[in-house]
Amino acid sequence: MILAVLLLFSGCANIVDFGAYTKGTEVTQAQMDLLTINKSKKSDVERIIGYPQRKSSVGKTEIWYYDFTKIRHIGSNIDESSVFEFNKKGILTKKYKTNGSNNSNPLTGK
Repeated sequence: MILAVLLLFSGCANIVDFGAYTKGTEVTQAQMDLLTINKSKKSDVERIIGYPQRKSSVGKTEIWYYDFTKIRHIGSNIDESSVFEFNKKGILTKKYKTNGSNNSNPLTGK
């Protein structure tokens, strides 16, 4: 019995949180790394990540948002937005993550 418990907890770092609630599009660091500032285009972002949930414009800058929320049974929750900014030619000028998406849920601390 004790051996079984020890074996169970020895692999905790690799446990997948089955049944976690997710909403939106998760953008991984690997995906972010595939996109290059002043080189990648809107079509590259769409091909690698998919179509954004939200878009906005500020002056000549178009901004794409990929919101993601994950409420886990084990560990801390995730609530973030991955943001991509493009110039008027459709070239990526900025990419970053922010804490908090537009997903309103009390379990994420909002």
